[in-house]
Amino acid sequence: MTNPRTGAPRWMVVSLQLLLTLGCFAYLGSRVDWPKLRGALATAPLWGVPVAVATLSTVMLIGAVRWSWLLRAYGAVARPSIMRLFQLQLLGLMYNMLPGAVGGDVVRGVVTRDAFAQRSATAGIAVVLVERLLGLLGLILLVLGLLAVHPMSVAIDGKLAGLGVLAVLMTVVAIALGREFAHRLPAPLDRLAGALPELAHPGAFAVAVVASVVNQALVGVVGHVLIAPSAPQVSLLDSLVLSPIGFAAIFFPLTVAGAGTRDMALAYLYGTLGVPSEVALAGALQITLTYVVVAGFGALVAALRPVTAPSPAVDPGA
Repeated sequence: MTNPRTGAPRWMVVSLQLLLTLGCFAYLGSRVDWPKLRGALATAPLWGVPVAVATLSTVMLIGAVRWSWLLRAYGAVARPSIMRLFQLQLLGLMYNMLPGAVGGDVVRGVVTRDAFAQRSATAGIAVVLVERLLGLLGLILLVLGLLAVHPMSVAIDGKLAGLGVLAVLMTVVAIALGREFAHRLPAPLDRLAGALPELAHPGAFAVAVVASVVNQALVGVVGHVLIAPSAPQVSLLDSLVLSPIGFAAIFFPLTVAGAGTRDMALAYLYGTLGVPSEVALAGALQITLTYVVVAGFGALVAALRPVTAPSPAVDPGA
């Protein structure tokens, strides 16, 4: 069996994910002062993880709103309700947290295929892909915007960030225009491109971009509430820049939901502000716990409502 996201055998993907994730934690463990790490965890405020769980859950809810606007932007004839999309967001997070899993994004795309008249899974998956790309676009826009008014010592290559924005926009345009050029592509790419949705409502797409920026700002809040209490030199604006960059590790497919790589990134980024690695790592471990708890909500959703259940639709003009 192969993994749809990589095309590699499942056992190979699982092995690479576990090796890289454990390797990252082993590297961190070799460089950390364990008594200081235990002290940082012991002195962390008890309200930190519950607030982070509530904030991350809000991130998932706004993600559902963004998804709904994207479905509208791409001409969906019957959009699932916001609550159904929220449930699918949680379900997708649960699957993404599993080593070698099919991938929550694929599951979400297939489940919402009925939103399009052609009942094609390709259209639903394409919209989910655009949603993921908008998450990256929102990250870049937020970080560049904040650095313009809140310069920091962390090195951000403006040209590289600009190329990232360009690459995301080019991918979105390619999906939007895929059907028009389908007849010029070789089989089976012509059938695949012919099933892609068209960007029918640019205004709705713009709303989805704004939602992406808001979501990335909330990601910054998650990192702030778990690291800043033990590092008073860290301001909220600092975290709004650093945490989303660290959380971007989740886009790397060969770790378990970014675990390990996210911890290393956060330790390095907050270290530029003089935060001890033990404090940053303690916050990163609490972030991993936060993800596990919210993914647990997805497991509950899967138990109460299987993914095969039909999606209740709402009027796309509503």
